[in-house]
Amino acid sequence: MREIKNVFANVLFWTGLAVLTAAFYLSGREYMGQLAVLFDGQEGEGPAVWIEVFQYCITAKNGMMFVPICAPLAAGACAEMELRSRYALFSCCRIGKRSYCRKKIWECVLPGGLMVFCSELLVLLLAFVRFYRLSPPPDGSEIGGIIGVILFSLGEGFLNGVLWAGAGGTAAVLARNPYIAYALPFVTFYVLTVFQERYYRSLFFLSPKCWADPVYFREAASKAALLIFGGCSENFDFGHVFCIGILSGMCAVCFRCFPGAVKRRLDLM
Repeated sequence: MREIKNVFANVLFWTGLAVLTAAFYLSGREYMGQLAVLFDGQEGEGPAVWIEVFQYCITAKNGMMFVPICAPLAAGACAEMELRSRYALFSCCRIGKRSYCRKKIWECVLPGGLMVFCSELLVLLLAFVRFYRLSPPPDGSEIGGIIGVILFSLGEGFLNGVLWAGAGGTAAVLARNPYIAYALPFVTFYVLTVFQERYYRSLFFLSPKCWADPVYFREAASKAALLIFGGCSENFDFGHVFCIGILSGMCAVCFRCFPGAVKRRLDLM
């Protein structure tokens, strides 16, 4: 796919990836230090601490605040820049408005999603290299749960990056200002987080930092699974399903609004 090739050829993508990986990993530095002291001299006897470190790093508030900053960095303002330079008209002559709008949405959100996905993958690798000696080899019943946690966490990270990149790109086109693509996602994340923590602490789902953290939805998800399925597995966290559903719904809104905003601008040219 040509869009994916363009992502990995973008210098800003690699810059954002490096910054986001460092932010995730450093946000768990204190926690990792505590674990290293706790399990000192007990190699091979502790739990799968590397997966705990991975989950802590990618869901820590300080690390997650960098997602809306880095995700739009690679291509959040590209559509607006093409519209401002009227280069979009030449592209539309070749492929048509509808195809151009679809192309722009993928070029906007893919870098953001892949950036968060790859950064979480690197954090997983770093956590495994540092803490795998503290964990005994998992048995057959644990392997499935570990793989499930990793896949769901990476999927949530990808959708989280898609959401903020798409939100930034849509806002830039609507405001006719490319800098909005970089500013609005972080401002929205920060304002909603502070608003929820200060005034509506019980309504945790209003905070963007909870959308990719299954811990907040674990109790509600377990009750829902009990009502629907008559029970729930102890090895599976149904909070991941809630997170995937919330992020998917918001990404669907971006996929609907972004092409419409681009098409409206093209019609006015």
